[in-house]
Amino acid sequence: MSDEPLIKQFLQHQSAFMGYLIAMTRGLDAAEEVFQNVAVVMQQKEGEIRPDNFYAWAKEVVRRQALLYLDDQIRTRVRERNTDPTLLNAITRTFEDDPTTDDEKKLENDALHICLEKLNAKARQMVAMRYQERSSFAAIAGVFSTSASAVQRGISRARAALRECIARHLNAAEA
Repeated sequence: MSDEPLIKQFLQHQSAFMGYLIAMTRGLDAAEEVFQNVAVVMQQKEGEIRPDNFYAWAKEVVRRQALLYLDDQIRTRVRERNTDPTLLNAITRTFEDDPTTDDEKKLENDALHICLEKLNAKARQMVAMRYQERSSFAAIAGVFSTSASAVQRGISRARAALRECIARHLNAAEA
């Protein structure tokens, strides 16, 4: 059992959880939304729970949040195809056998921090407000005197820039 905050432990496994979520939701934007929801759950559970096996517990939280998201998408008819339960089980088995080492996860986390510093100040502040402060798009829009949809697009562009930057850093580390 670790004394680290739940959110910190959760972020140490970010790449594994994101891979799992992308496979379950079939899209990066949906996976990022569910990831954000899980981060909120981690914040809410802080002080209430200290799981003996954090990774297994967090994986179950991720799975349940993904299923809630998929159910919501079905109810609102955004999704046109249901995900086959057999496929979800196969994804879960693959996720459990994740070969990513702690060193690889640390490299990814280090690359993320470097890449965050490379974002322009506005994008960095929007990302911080959204992911660290858990601000809504509307609240962020109020700070920047713009629309919530403009904030969503800005954060989406920042995430894309971060993905590309992290990939470059990881490729350079491999070489």
